[in-house]
Amino acid sequence: MNKLNLNWVSETIGNEYKKWKKGDTVLISAQTGTGKTFFIMNSLLDNLPTGDRLLYVCNRTNLKRQLKKDLLKKFNQEIPDTLNELDHITTIADKITITSYHAISNSIKDSIYLDDVNSDLSLYNYIVLDECHFIFSDGNFNNKTRFAYEKLIKEWHPNKTRIFISATMDEIRDPIIRCVNNFKTKGFCLDNFDIHEYSTGTDYSNLDVKYFDKIKTIVNLIKNDSSDEKWLVFISNINRDGMYIVEELGESSCSIIKSGTESDELNSIINNSKFTKKVLICTKALDNGININDPLLKNIVIMAWDKISFIQMLGRKRIDINKPDDINLFIPKRYKKSFFSRLMILNNKKSQIELLGKNENEFYRQYDNDLHIFKDYNDIFYRDFKSGKIKVNSTGYKRLNTDIFFNEYMIDQYNELGEYAFIMEQLSWLGLADSFDESNMIEEVTLKEEIETLEEYLNSLVGIKLFKDEQNELIDKIELKDSRGRLQKSINQFNAYFEANNMNYMVISKSSSKLIEGKKKNYRYWLVINNVEY
Repeated sequence: MNKLNLNWVSETIGNEYKKWKKGDTVLISAQTGTGKTFFIMNSLLDNLPTGDRLLYVCNRTNLKRQLKKDLLKKFNQEIPDTLNELDHITTIADKITITSYHAISNSIKDSIYLDDVNSDLSLYNYIVLDECHFIFSDGNFNNKTRFAYEKLIKEWHPNKTRIFISATMDEIRDPIIRCVNNFKTKGFCLDNFDIHEYSTGTDYSNLDVKYFDKIKTIVNLIKNDSSDEKWLVFISNINRDGMYIVEELGESSCSIIKSGTESDELNSIINNSKFTKKVLICTKALDNGININDPLLKNIVIMAWDKISFIQMLGRKRIDINKPDDINLFIPKRYKKSFFSRLMILNNKKSQIELLGKNENEFYRQYDNDLHIFKDYNDIFYRDFKSGKIKVNSTGYKRLNTDIFFNEYMIDQYNELGEYAFIMEQLSWLGLADSFDESNMIEEVTLKEEIETLEEYLNSLVGIKLFKDEQNELIDKIELKDSRGRLQKSINQFNAYFEANNMNYMVISKSSSKLIEGKKKNYRYWLVINNVEY
């Protein structure tokens, strides 16, 4: 594979970082694998003015851990043996502090409820907001992201250089710029403060993308894979899809990592950037903050519903942009009715927001005495400490509107483009919209052991004339069905199936005749032939 058409972050920025001033806002759109951490740890950190300090904000615990290990190694400091010890380290080399959006949000929350807690950021001259998309992307289940949004984006920091970094800057770019522009309208002097934007470009041409309909298809592909290649499978439903995969493949072949997981497999990924089993099953908890740098990882399955999650999941496999691995990417087809169902849930949430705005008393009548119902809207609503009133979470509300718009858009796409609309949409996220090919749809995967059994049966029939009863038996043995579950009985379909599964057999229809009571009678029969011998 030739070099990807991407630039390293350090190349993209060059020496311009030396011109960044206090109060400046920097936005870096960097495809995963283009060296954003290298830039921060080397170019920026090595050239900090004397006495300046940098706050590095992460969005996942595992990303914090990996970053701490890299920094400890850089400054020749001892790396703890346990994760617990590593977690207690916050500041390294007296100039860089590692924290998380969660920690900042909790600190701000505590400053509201506890007088002795301070969420001040005055100690720092630079604030790096890594994976900054988190602030909005997690807004649909974490209502505390509003604290980070208000502190890090809406609040004016004239004495700090804020550096926003993400491979998926789409949703958060405009709010950041809008907030900076709002400072001007509020009387802040911004004549000397600039917005700097950089992009490494995007290139996913190393991907061989295939499409699938059912998770069983992926399971059978893995079962048929006798190579030493590994599989990374991102699922959206751990209880349904995750457990099904484990049940089918066995615990000896696969591991699951979800939110809160502590395991030897996770330790292996953090310490060695590799997982040990053939299959790693993950939820959104691994969508960023983990780097997997393993040449055996050749197959990635992504079952995401939105672009941000999709791109972040794909980015867990580290790619050398100068010599990228070829990767098999499997993406789901999905159906229009699924987007209708999701839209119905989203619109119901929005109707509760509208109810609060139009008839506050009715809103409280519904929820004050049925708090178990209110928990379903915990991402959208919160109770204001000072007024005691229910208010709308700004980041959750933005996430809600974004999701409503996308689901409406996808329904329109199905109406316009047909059943493969979501596949085309996912390909567009990769800049590969023109690569859509219906032949890349994997309709059915037969297990090798079933093929071997069928081949043995077909071999026993070679040269034997098959009449109606024998034909029905053959149909039942092949058990080929269409997408609606109807048993197929066509010779042409059988032969296409044999060819797709590299089976050297063919069924042909022949005619013959015989004399019965002195009269010639014509009849037809099927004949199984072996293509190699024929």
